[in-house]
Amino acid sequence: MSSNVQAKAAVIQHRKGLGRRMAEHWQLYALLLLPIVLTFIYKYIPMYGIQIAFRDYRASRGIWGSEWVGLEWFERFFTAPTCARMIKNTFLLALYSLLWSFPIPIVLSLCINQLRFKRYKRVVQTVLYAPHFISIMVVCGMIRIFLSPSGGLINLILGTSI
Repeated sequence: MSSNVQAKAAVIQHRKGLGRRMAEHWQLYALLLLPIVLTFIYKYIPMYGIQIAFRDYRASRGIWGSEWVGLEWFERFFTAPTCARMIKNTFLLALYSLLWSFPIPIVLSLCINQLRFKRYKRVVQTVLYAPHFISIMVVCGMIRIFLSPSGGLINLILGTSI
């Protein structure tokens, strides 16, 4: 019986404190530092701006200089005669967005996958995916050049250039 107590006492003495364990594994805690800092910067600091909803905010006065009005803006919104229509329109737009942005790309990718001509398949994929990787200004410039009435590529192919 006394040997059992001595074994437990040895185990208790052998346990390391939290500070000692952290010092031994400091690399793991260093890896945690960046996600914690980024979470603080991008999740907690923006909460400061939520105050704007409860103040009569003026950019010239800043957040702290603007007068506190409480729930005035919320009361104004929910008592407006167009409130129900605005909320309905918001939900309808979200629903339409889901209906169009979810199944259409899947159907399109399945159709592209069924194309037999590899070269045509690659051209279609490039045309569809390029706008996601190229600046919108570049895409607009390319469209303008291609559709130019005096020398655009499309009009030259169709033989309708001026």
